[in-house]
Amino acid sequence: MTTTHNDVSDPNDRIELTGEIVEKDEPKYIRIRRQHQTFDRWFERQSDLLAKREESDSDHDNEFDDDEMQREKIVRKDDDDDEVRHKITRQKIAKRNAYITARDAFEVKQIAHSEPRDYQLELFECATERNIIAVLDTGSGKTLIACMLMKHVLEQEQDRRERGEQKRIVLFLVNSVTLVFQQSSVISVNVPFKVAKFCGQMGVDYWDKGTWDNYYEENDIFVMTADILYNCLTFGYLSLNEACLLVFDECHHAKGGHVFLRIMTEFYRDMDPDDRPRVFGMTASPVDAKVDVRNAAQALEAAMDGEIRTTRNLSLLRAGVATPVERVMYYNPPVHTEVTELHSKLHRQFGSLDLSLKKIFLFAEEAAVTLGPWCADQVWLFVLKGYDTNHLRYNIPLFASARSQELEAELTSADDKEKQNLEREVLAEVRHILADHNFSPPSLDLSNLSDKVLSLLEFVAGSYKNAKANIKCIIFVERRYTAWILYSLLRQLTPFGCKPGVLTGHGETGNVDFSMAFREQSIMLYNFRNSKVNCLVATSVAEEGLDMPDCNLIIRFDNCRTMIQYVQSRGRARQSSSLYIHMVERNNLRSLQSLSEVSQNQQQMRSFCEQLPQDRILRGIDDKPIVSNARDDGLLYVEPSTGARISSHSALMVLANYVSALPHDGYASPRPIFHFLGDREFYICAITMPATSGILSMQGERRLSKSLAKRDAAFRVVVCLRKNDYIDAHFCPYRVKKIRLRETKKKEISADKTNTYPIRSADFWKPVPFEITVDDVTHTVKEVNLYMTVFDLPKHVGQYRPLCFLARKPHPHYYSLPLFVDGEYIPVECKVLGTPLTVNTSRMADLARYTVRLFHDVFNKLFDEDMRKFPYYLAPYSPSTCGIDWDLVDIAKNLGDPPIKWDTKPDPQFWLGKFIVDERNRNRRFELREILTVLDENSPIPSWYPSSLKYPSIKCYTYSSKNLKGKESEMLSQPVYAAKRILHGQNFLKASAEQEGDRSTDAAVIPGPFYVSTIDAATMWTTKLLPSIMFHVESCVQAMELCTVLNISDVNLKNMVEAITAESAHLDLNYERLEVLGDAFLKASTSIALFIEVPQGDEYSYHIKRLNLICNQNLYETALEIKLYEYLRATPFSRRAWYPDQLTLLNNSKSIQRAKEHVLGDKALADVCEAIIGASFLEGFDEAVHAVTQVVMSEDHRFHSWREYSEAYVIPDYQREPGSAADRKFAEEISDIVAYRFRSPLLIRSAFTHSSCSRGIPSYQRLEFLGDALFELLCVQFVYHKYPEADPQYLTEHKMPMVSNKFLGYLSVKLGLHRYLDYVSSQLPYAIQEYVEALNFEEDSAASENKYQVWMNLETPKPLADCMEATLGAVLIDSDFNFSEVQSFFDRLVRPYFEDFTPYETYVSHHPTTLLAQLCSDVSCNDWKIHCREFKLNGQQVVLSAVQIHGRIIGSGEGSTIKNARFDASKNALKRLREDEDLLRKLCTCKTDRNAAGLQGTFGKFDSL
Repeated sequence: MTTTHNDVSDPNDRIELTGEIVEKDEPKYIRIRRQHQTFDRWFERQSDLLAKREESDSDHDNEFDDDEMQREKIVRKDDDDDEVRHKITRQKIAKRNAYITARDAFEVKQIAHSEPRDYQLELFECATERNIIAVLDTGSGKTLIACMLMKHVLEQEQDRRERGEQKRIVLFLVNSVTLVFQQSSVISVNVPFKVAKFCGQMGVDYWDKGTWDNYYEENDIFVMTADILYNCLTFGYLSLNEACLLVFDECHHAKGGHVFLRIMTEFYRDMDPDDRPRVFGMTASPVDAKVDVRNAAQALEAAMDGEIRTTRNLSLLRAGVATPVERVMYYNPPVHTEVTELHSKLHRQFGSLDLSLKKIFLFAEEAAVTLGPWCADQVWLFVLKGYDTNHLRYNIPLFASARSQELEAELTSADDKEKQNLEREVLAEVRHILADHNFSPPSLDLSNLSDKVLSLLEFVAGSYKNAKANIKCIIFVERRYTAWILYSLLRQLTPFGCKPGVLTGHGETGNVDFSMAFREQSIMLYNFRNSKVNCLVATSVAEEGLDMPDCNLIIRFDNCRTMIQYVQSRGRARQSSSLYIHMVERNNLRSLQSLSEVSQNQQQMRSFCEQLPQDRILRGIDDKPIVSNARDDGLLYVEPSTGARISSHSALMVLANYVSALPHDGYASPRPIFHFLGDREFYICAITMPATSGILSMQGERRLSKSLAKRDAAFRVVVCLRKNDYIDAHFCPYRVKKIRLRETKKKEISADKTNTYPIRSADFWKPVPFEITVDDVTHTVKEVNLYMTVFDLPKHVGQYRPLCFLARKPHPHYYSLPLFVDGEYIPVECKVLGTPLTVNTSRMADLARYTVRLFHDVFNKLFDEDMRKFPYYLAPYSPSTCGIDWDLVDIAKNLGDPPIKWDTKPDPQFWLGKFIVDERNRNRRFELREILTVLDENSPIPSWYPSSLKYPSIKCYTYSSKNLKGKESEMLSQPVYAAKRILHGQNFLKASAEQEGDRSTDAAVIPGPFYVSTIDAATMWTTKLLPSIMFHVESCVQAMELCTVLNISDVNLKNMVEAITAESAHLDLNYERLEVLGDAFLKASTSIALFIEVPQGDEYSYHIKRLNLICNQNLYETALEIKLYEYLRATPFSRRAWYPDQLTLLNNSKSIQRAKEHVLGDKALADVCEAIIGASFLEGFDEAVHAVTQVVMSEDHRFHSWREYSEAYVIPDYQREPGSAADRKFAEEISDIVAYRFRSPLLIRSAFTHSSCSRGIPSYQRLEFLGDALFELLCVQFVYHKYPEADPQYLTEHKMPMVSNKFLGYLSVKLGLHRYLDYVSSQLPYAIQEYVEALNFEEDSAASENKYQVWMNLETPKPLADCMEATLGAVLIDSDFNFSEVQSFFDRLVRPYFEDFTPYETYVSHHPTTLLAQLCSDVSCNDWKIHCREFKLNGQQVVLSAVQIHGRIIGSGEGSTIKNARFDASKNALKRLREDEDLLRKLCTCKTDRNAAGLQGTFGKFDSL
């Protein structure tokens, strides 16, 4: 359980003092060292403080060992002066009681035992053989035994029904309507059979036999009041022949004329003994009146036709149920004997009338004496005015009478209608009197309240004020009006920390009714369980039957009248070191005698139990151990390697150490269960081990006593454990959790650690030689094959000519390349032509020359034309011939010819549409589009050409000069052209890139300084896109070659490129989304592999093995081995470094500096491995499985296709068995719920078998391990496709609610699967029941549009989520690894909840740690960290966590797990930052600019938590 301490820090750890002055620009390694040093100092202080606090707590536990000493300090001597005596007594009692409460009762934490105790198992086994009356204290788990028995009996019934025998059901009988609803809720949660509940309010009196027959056919368990069953038996609607088990709750009522006894005598006794149903009675005591205990017990046995089974002494029960410390609180006798002024006034006018008001007068008179005058007047307010909290219901016809004999006579003789009118008149007069009366607030003195009430108030106030632990208190009273008045008093006085509530019965008591409706009772109990109410004033309704939460303070305001009242009310104090207070009037012999009688009856009961026959006493293990020597039984084992010795005596200790190290949840403590067989002369012990143990069960040899049999069996288990290497050579257990933690730390790699890695040049670009060697003779080839890909922009036909991309090697199948051109994304289609083009070397030279000309004219780079060095060639494409346009190639091949200039070709039409280049400044290139006849070379620049307005005329812009002196001779008369300037080096890869094309490129020029390029304009425009196209091509080539290295085929090339592209490349796509998907599949596939390869593994060993496979360290090592870093695309696009490395630059062209290495994070390499798996998974399951094998490189995953999982799976024996009829019925019902027909009944039964239960089949842990991974894969796959543009954080956050235990537990309950969970635990059923009740309550309270959100605020018992995951795992195994069945399961049951994510946005983004990270990001703070560290405190694991910002501890938390501690620390840090919104700005020195709006947004989310 997580404990939150908002103020866990030492006072010296406040913001102003904790931490150090931080230099703004300190190195990172200094910052990390400083953070750890600060946390080390803080952790040392905090752990010392917690240890000292625990030591102080244990010291106080020993202060009051002598019970008589305590009682003497409470008992006060009389004083002559009553008033002084009362005052001194109250002060001393209050001081003492507060000290007792705070120091003695509430500082020891409760230790709950979650599995059935030995006495429960023994009772269950007895109840399967004969009729039993279980006499056990309240809270000792009688209902758990009944549930176990019902499951057992009904499972046997399934076999009978399958054989064609008559159906029989279980009849669970209770004594009140309240218990019908409560017990049916408990049973439906814990027994996997259909339950029907019946009470009088349902109108059952009007049902016929057909209606009852329908219920009988549809259900297996009837929970009803005994009166209903009696009537059904009487009218022949039901017969006890149709029942296999009768359960009597609170069976001590079976006496006199009670219906329990009538059912047994009138119907049960008349049956043939062989046809009678089994009887199981439950009671805390066979005595509920002041009668002889022995006679009452014998009468109960005769009535129930059963045997009482109980414990010889309380020690056996107290091992599992805490017993409170009992105290006596003395108060002084009442001093008020007269009625109040208000009472007298009302009595004078209305007291003589024999109507309903007479009972109110009696209430008020009693209250004046026992509670005080103020309380007496409150009776009138409660009854006549109602109560302002609306908790009180009253049903008073209020036949309020007249003030005289005449009015009374008038009421007597008038008809009903006239009576009602007169009654309203009288009621109006009463209300008028009450309205005029001055009801003063209560004052704490004897003039208003009795000493009994004052003593109670002072004790309660002191208890809540001084106690450190949370208090749950019940104050038991006898009368309902007393409960309501004390509640009103506590509510008005509001003692420190006290949150009062009231609980009374719902039955009517005459005309005056202080009752509560059943729903009001349920709400009050719900509030009491959830600590919204922590002090409950209750009548006897809280003693018997109702499922009350464990309390640590019980006060008997009114004394117990019977022993069973005492036993039941005391049973409510089940927390450790609880207090049970008897309030006794000083010198009142009747009160003292009542206490004495209770004690005597208890002693008589104990004496009766001790005198029961030996076979009817729950003994557990022998009461007196038999001393024996290890050598006497011959049991001794010596470990050869170490010399360690184990005997039958030490075996129990070794066994206890082993099971304590086993992994377990909070509902099944790891301990062996011992079963004994024997006949009182010899015993055989069979040990059932926890489901996570390597050995599940073993039986010992016959021994003379239970203790010897137990040691014998333990010895054999230990030897077997050692031989199978479940314990080491020193008989010590392998600490699985510690191993897992240690292994986890080993496998972690830092997200900040980076290294410099080389970048490879793809093999695809390496030129293929033109020489071949045959018989040591080298020949030059005359023809070569060229593989062609055509780059085409089909949406811009005419402006862009298709371009041929030719290489000596086959191309990968390039995908459509998206480029951002002219303000929009346009696809560049890449058509890979399958048939190679054969050309001779002459033509190869022409292609090389054309490629050089392209680079020279378009990019101003002149390369050597040596065709042997070219990695690829470029050529214009001819759509008509579907090949190279050789005519254009021929035009451009001769670079030595004089270029065409205006002076050699002064034809204006010839120049139109040409691509021209400035000889003097080759960076100035244009396409001439239109002749502007309205302008000449001397015209000023038109305003629609803003980029050239700085020049005085068109000819000045054309010659790029403002002064043209000396150049007049060159300027012959020339036409003016509207032109488009060609800019080079643009990035067309993404819209956010800085594009020079954003500037205006329209201009007006004359052709004088330019020459006409032999490259046509349409080809030029396509070539302009070439750098961006080649960046994509390079990525495709690297991805193709990586697939070859990994032996991965048939993977979509675009997905693979995305997988190897890092965010640092600044492209729209990177590996992060695929990494989320790949991580989920990697987890699922390795989980399946381990499930198959290690059939005997447990959940935690699976976790360790899987960690070795999927951890970042393992993936990082794989990345290094295959040199993955060489293939990554982590360097941004460079407009100067895209040219082929193999070509030689000529002339004065600027050199090309291409990056040869890049910086990558170690974790980035591991993430890319997962992204590769994600890319493969998008292609198919077989490809993804193969990719996992290639990436993890381990014998634990050796599969290359999904089908191989099924082929490798060895079906265990239990899965082949048909199972019993109950198992088949179980599988059929689950199949109906999840809409999948299970073929193996025991497999799905295993999915619902908790680790606390031993059925001879595995528990659900292995299936849950498998299903957990499958659920995550399904959810990630769902959000991945639902949000195709979402970033990885968004995907992860939206996956969280889907895979959370909260949702899966909620889904389990909504489907009704929780009823099928099979366990043997005393804590789990109550946890499930409370969750179901809380869920129903929240659903009733929630608006219709918020129905799906109710689970987000409730803590879910983890086994509910576990069985949901295990069911999914069972679907995969049962369907022979057919993933489509798993997908269908998800689509039917889970997906409908998340088609709209709007209701879950709060859950998604409001995790405290996420909010804290967002807050620090909003202020650009980099110096913050959440620390966690474990340590042992009184043998328990405790985790301390602290949030540190710039060396200051600003929030801390404590918990049993790192996750809980981090959660609390983050939450407390946010709370502190919320209180002082400037604190973060004061602490952080990272940057000066702050995002105030972001801070407010984050704090707004925190406020909504």
